[in-house]
Formats: sequence, structure tokens, C-alpha cells
Amino acid sequence: MSAPAPKSPTRLLAALAGYMLLLFPLTAQADPEREARLAVARAYVAVTLEDLDVPAMMRAMYRPVLDQVRSGGQQVTPEQEAQVEALYLEVMSEPMIDMLRSQDELMADLFSLSELEALNEFYRTELGRSVMQKLPQVVEAQMPQTIMVMQENMQIIMPQLMRILY
Repeated sequence: MSAPAPKSPTRLLAALAGYMLLLFPLTAQADPEREARLAVARAYVAVTLEDLDVPAMMRAMYRPVLDQVRSGGQQVTPEQEAQVEALYLEVMSEPMIDMLRSQDELMADLFSLSELEALNEFYRTELGRSVMQKLPQVVEAQMPQTIMVMQENMQIIMPQLMRILY
């Protein structure tokens, strides 16, 4: 007798996540090079976090929201913007840094040792550090477009997704 099919997206995701968690320890044990990759991935993450501009990263997250509010005709004062920044820094900084710190495991599973070494070497150079410092600006510049693409296409995707899954 087979298990009943999940009835909601949450159950489906939970079932999939549980299945993946069961597979990861087996994959990690079967890969003798993983520890070497993990060590390089940890070094890479440490280097990238050295130059991380957390306030710039937070601005990249909230400025598109404020731009959307402004485009709707509402004025946002400098004091309100400062309050929003303080809120994002207080609430989002540590979880984001924790998420970035946890990339080492994922990277060790996805990248080869030579790829990780190349990334690590690149981000230790002046050019690599410059790139890392500019990434929040790239995210901020593309966030309004990303939000727009998601908003425009979710109306198309969600009904079809529900038909496929249910």
C-alpha cells in the first residue's frame, strides 16, 4: 500500500525536503573529496564575508519596495526611509549573514574542488574584492525588474501550477 499523495503545496514541499534530507548524508558519505571541497568553500565564504557591506545589502532589499510605494504616489520622507533601513538592519542582517555563512555546505555539494579553488583565489584578489563590494549594487539595480517579472508572470504560472499539481 503506497502513502497518500500530499494534498497541499506545503505538504508536497515538506515531503520533498524530507526525501532530500535522507539522501544528503548518503551522498556526503560516498564522496571522499567532500571534506577538501568543504574546507575550500569555508575559506571562500570567509573571504566573501570580509567585504560584505551589510547596510548596502539591506538597501538593495528595501529600496525597491520604497520605489514601488513612491510610484503609487505616496511620499516617503528621509526619516521614514531611515526607519525602514533601521528595521531591515535589525531584523534581516543576522539571518542574511547566517544564510551566507551556511553556503559552504551547499557549495561543497555543488562545486568541484577546482571550481571552489578558482572562486577562492579570485575573491582574494583586488579585482575579486571589488566585484564582491559591487554585488549589492547589482542586486539593488535588478530588484525592481525581478519584482516586476514575478508579479507579471505569477498570475500565469500559479493557476497552471495548481492544475499540474492538483
